[in-house]
Amino acid sequence: MKPARVVICCGSGGVGKTTTSAALAIRFARSGKRVAVLTIDPARRLADSLSVGEIGNTAFPVPLPDLPPGASLHAMMLDSKRTFDDVVARFSGSPDARDRILRNHYYRFVSTRLAGAHEYMAMEKLFELSTSGDYDVVVLDTPPSRHALDFLSAPEKMANLMDEGVMRWLVLPASRGGWRMIEKGSEIMAKVLKSMLGDRTITDIAEFFSAFQSLWEGFRQRSLDVRELLRAPETRYLLVTTPAPGARAEALHFLDVLQRSRMPFGGFLINRCAVAPVHVGPPGFGPRPDDVPEAEWAALVRALAEVPERRRRLVAAQDHAIAELRAHAPGAAPIWRIPELDEEVHDLAGLARVSVHLPDPDALLATSV
Repeated sequence: MKPARVVICCGSGGVGKTTTSAALAIRFARSGKRVAVLTIDPARRLADSLSVGEIGNTAFPVPLPDLPPGASLHAMMLDSKRTFDDVVARFSGSPDARDRILRNHYYRFVSTRLAGAHEYMAMEKLFELSTSGDYDVVVLDTPPSRHALDFLSAPEKMANLMDEGVMRWLVLPASRGGWRMIEKGSEIMAKVLKSMLGDRTITDIAEFFSAFQSLWEGFRQRSLDVRELLRAPETRYLLVTTPAPGARAEALHFLDVLQRSRMPFGGFLINRCAVAPVHVGPPGFGPRPDDVPEAEWAALVRALAEVPERRRRLVAAQDHAIAELRAHAPGAAPIWRIPELDEEVHDLAGLARVSVHLPDPDALLATSV
């Protein structure tokens, strides 16, 4: 079974990344592919833009008209806790082991509040979708944050946590002094933990890691598989940005992270680009209306006559900004410009208008620098 191609859209807040991710998914679907678009951003922007109402941890079909035979589009929003529960169920050796973990007080803390758990579960869900056999392409919409690429290190951190030496220490039974030693040796630590989790803190933690022992190898191997997926030559990272200075700076930050992590960069999607005026020469005006004073009419004519030149200057400035991005990009990184539309994009029709300006799916998947 051939795994799905993965396209990961990164970018700072306010650049239209979720809209672009959804439009890109539509572009893939209309090219005849089975597509899933997944967001790990807890906001409802993806569901709103696709006009599908509530979406959650299971794939929801998007009613996209006029798709080629065999093509489809599904949307999903990560539920980190449910994904963690599903992973525990998958790797548990028995129903009893599964239930021991899911009922454990400390597990409920780990699955919702452990640093990095959300990012790792996002990668787990991405891997699940890409290997399910249900899709040809999976588009991932990342959170609008400077730390949106934290998920790149999540598989590595989970694999390190599942290291046999670390886990052997964590599962030392209470009779051998493991967690009781911590409790007796550090009253402050025990007090803090108990205030967070209750009086059974130490017992719950010991029981959790004891039950979790059976899941070591499954979690560790899956972490390595996810890490391989993120670095696979077939995966594509796209940076969504705008020509604005702040957005460009964030894009260059993301690009630096991708290069240091040796991730396959697919190019820039530059949103809200100004379009050069198409007419030549000064615009023509009819006669001045009788009810408009001559001075006001003259000022209006001058202002309108200056619009094309102002637009040309704006396009030139944006060209310079885009050239700066290109100069910092590795090799011949593709740059696709998405023009600024006259209307806000808030439904499938608007997304379809955006999608026609996005790269050809086959060309995008074939390009990596």
